Amino acid sequence: MARVPVDMHWHSDASMPIPDWESIAEGEPADTQGDALHVYWTSAAHQWLQALNQRLGEHYTVTESADFLLLSNLEARPATVVLQTCQRMRARIRRSLGALAVEQGFGKHVLIVFADDDDYYSYVSNYHPEGGEYAMSSGMFIRAGYGHFVMPLVVMDAMEPVIAHELTHCLLQHLPIPAWLNEGLAVSTEHTMFPQLALPASQKYFPHEIVARHAAYWNADSIQTFWSGKSFLATDDGNQLSYDLAKKITALAARDEPAFRAFVAEASMEDAGVAAARHLGYPLERLLEAVLGEGDWSPKPERWNLGVERGQF
Repeated sequence: MARVPVDMHWHSDASMPIPDWESIAEGEPADTQGDALHVYWTSAAHQWLQALNQRLGEHYTVTESADFLLLSNLEARPATVVLQTCQRMRARIRRSLGALAVEQGFGKHVLIVFADDDDYYSYVSNYHPEGGEYAMSSGMFIRAGYGHFVMPLVVMDAMEPVIAHELTHCLLQHLPIPAWLNEGLAVSTEHTMFPQLALPASQKYFPHEIVARHAAYWNADSIQTFWSGKSFLATDDGNQLSYDLAKKITALAARDEPAFRAFVAEASMEDAGVAAARHLGYPLERLLEAVLGEGDWSPKPERWNLGVERGQF
């Protein structure tokens, strides 16, 4: 693809090169559209990755395919395999999600693979200025500015499921869906493409242990952190249990596919999908009752004093 010069702007307080995408957008050539915009934004992304490359070291390099840019320290052949995997996963996920999948904006998809865990968490921290502890992460989609996904090199042995998970987030980023649904869809996509991941033998705990852990953790108060999305960021058992619960209730809701697709298209993180549940034909707490048993499980947005999360962790 051709390159054009882009007047780059940067956030001066970032620990790594983070572009000021709003300022870059203001420099977008007038009367430019279609393919020319794709070239402009891909050129901007390439300059950004080159700056990150300099920051991370000469052992990194930028490689690309038809729809992706990759910054990593991988040798040529492994980098090509990663890009081929990205292309294949993108095609499969688009077919699976159908009309729900939208590729927003212009420019190639960006994947950054960090060789050093400290660099990975240092980079991610630029998008969480409040600081604090982070749950361990195998990768995430970062929606801010130019949407991109990042992952640490240590997960490369399990690369394909991680890419499937983060690409699902990428293709759903236009929807204001709640974290539980965002993560539930991403995990469901992983397990649809890689069914071995859902087998009991692949789990860390026996089924009866998982049931017991859910019973011990969730109550009328803690369940509100699930609905608001905050429990997905927890550094205790809430993190893993949130993903498991999201996966299970998403699978239950998806049994009626037409109703579920209508629900996803309208669900809002502001109420965890309460209003959109009319498409399902039952309140959301019914899904929780099917997994956790009877309890006070209904979403109560008025109690979410810490705000909401959209997922894509």
